[in-house]
Amino acid sequence: MADHHIEPSELGHELALEQFRLPADIATGVGDLYGTAPPDTAAAWVAMLRDRKRGYDGEPPTIEDLCTTDDGAHAFVDGDRSQSYICVLDPLVVPFLADTPGTIRSTTPERGAAVEITVAPDGVDYSHPNAVVSLGVADEVDCDSCPSIEETYKQVCPYIHVFEDEAEYETWAANTEAATTQVPVETGVALASAFAENLFGPAG
Repeated sequence: MADHHIEPSELGHELALEQFRLPADIATGVGDLYGTAPPDTAAAWVAMLRDRKRGYDGEPPTIEDLCTTDDGAHAFVDGDRSQSYICVLDPLVVPFLADTPGTIRSTTPERGAAVEITVAPDGVDYSHPNAVVSLGVADEVDCDSCPSIEETYKQVCPYIHVFEDEAEYETWAANTEAATTQVPVETGVALASAFAENLFGPAG
């Protein structure tokens, strides 16, 4: 299948997290996870992530806090180097956070299809025109059982994937015990860019 290209001016790098509203069930789950009121926007979610990290060890988030693994379904590939991650949002963050072009290679959870997203200075190429990215949080989370950053990741990371299309996402979501939603792949990339700036950036 031919690649599909997004020009930098069309990607929405300046996506306003304050305007990206979380579905009510996801907001409720995230609020339960962090023991706070539900965050109604992605900006509020980012603020909660930063506060939790600082409360845990007194430091802001860094690239070292991404959910790496030896055999994840999602990888960031830069030349001969490859690093796997538990959720697709993390390798999507890497090229923006590290200012390093590269390719995100993901295996979809239902069909086992290979989806590629390449982030470069001249834009983004992706292999599937109808690809979507999921966001979610486990059902019935209990923050009392989440004493560390790693434990909170376990409630969110398994529900962030890329899919060939919305139909694959819907099949997966119907059999997943989590509150989830999906966004077009270009929005997922724009969210990663905004997270890199706002979650890991010096401000905030």
